[in-house]
Amino acid sequence: MLTPVLKTTALALLAGALCFTTACQKQEVAVEDMQKGTLPRPLTGAERNTLTSANDFAFRAFGALRGNAPATNICISPLSISAALTMVYNGADGTTKADMKQTLGFQPQTDTEINESFQSLFSLFQGLDPQVTFTTGNSIWYGQQFQLQTPFVQTNQQYFGATVQPVSFGAPATTNLINSWVNTQTRGKIPTILDMTTADDVMYLINALYFKGTWTYRFDPRNTRPSLFYPETGAPVNKDFMSLTTGRYRRYQDAQQQVIDLPYGNQQFSMTFVVPQGQSTLASVAARLTRPQLETWLAAADTTGMELHLPKFRLEYKEELRQSLTQLGMGSSFINANFSRMLAGGSSGLAISSVKHKTFLEVNEEGTEAAAVTSVGIVTTSLPPVVQVNRPFLFLIREKSSGAILFIGQITNP
Repeated sequence: MLTPVLKTTALALLAGALCFTTACQKQEVAVEDMQKGTLPRPLTGAERNTLTSANDFAFRAFGALRGNAPATNICISPLSISAALTMVYNGADGTTKADMKQTLGFQPQTDTEINESFQSLFSLFQGLDPQVTFTTGNSIWYGQQFQLQTPFVQTNQQYFGATVQPVSFGAPATTNLINSWVNTQTRGKIPTILDMTTADDVMYLINALYFKGTWTYRFDPRNTRPSLFYPETGAPVNKDFMSLTTGRYRRYQDAQQQVIDLPYGNQQFSMTFVVPQGQSTLASVAARLTRPQLETWLAAADTTGMELHLPKFRLEYKEELRQSLTQLGMGSSFINANFSRMLAGGSSGLAISSVKHKTFLEVNEEGTEAAAVTSVGIVTTSLPPVVQVNRPFLFLIREKSSGAILFIGQITNP
């Protein structure tokens, strides 16, 4: 008899499709309002702890990925990855649970506090800006021959709103059903997460996050011109550069990097660029990029109306996260794992086999469009006056009041 093995082929994190309307925003924004948005209520201690954990995980996960592929374009949604893995965490026990808690950086708090924080934070982000759409979706698909433990189901339904559905793995209709869910949640930006399923599959857990907004100050397409972008290796390349000539944004610069914080909508969300300066390299700047360091740079930033030149770019990113998560301390989830709180009637032998992450990102004159998917499954197998961004850079998409990082990545060649 085959023992069921938890394969992370099905925890699909769909992190954000960012879109922007063509309506040019002409409203004046007070300087003090550009520093940080205002939440309708203070964050609880548990929420602050959970966001600190998620943001620290964001930098560690990004660091592990860029360490394995330093010269490639990268884009991940760490908040979605954290949320999706927390759904899996709710079925873990023993050493596996402890290792997942350490890897995800959870502060000393109860499981209930962790789950409640994700629930309340996602709900809070959904109504912050009338020009921003923020939605999340979660689902659990499991083989109809299995029975899930009631607490595992109830926890993920209560705090993540997860749809739980038995399916016949191995049937083409099942693959189409799951991919259709993914496509709907990402508004067509991530059409599929699975190539196929097999009769050995046990479970797929999928988390989707969608974000759609508009730049506060839109780039005029008539000002877009080709110009040179300077990769760290190889010859300069011609790219289309957008020009922001009448907008306001926040900027910090020192001898090693400049930080540009470009707002969306009513300033609640922003896209932050960290660009090497002088002799600094992308690697040296990335090595300094931590949560406290980013907070320090942003606190020192000033509001400016200097003309900004930014390259248009688009990328589709796909990565298997097993190696990076193992590097970060979650190795026991993949070998000899303990997910005994998932299946009824005993679930020894469950282990994560892969964690797939897919993202889509496009930045243009109207704004940004992005989506991300991470799949975790279960199987029965084992410068002034013009600011130029014309060299490789790091980027983040953030909710500014809480500091929540929705996306983080790097562009080495747009």
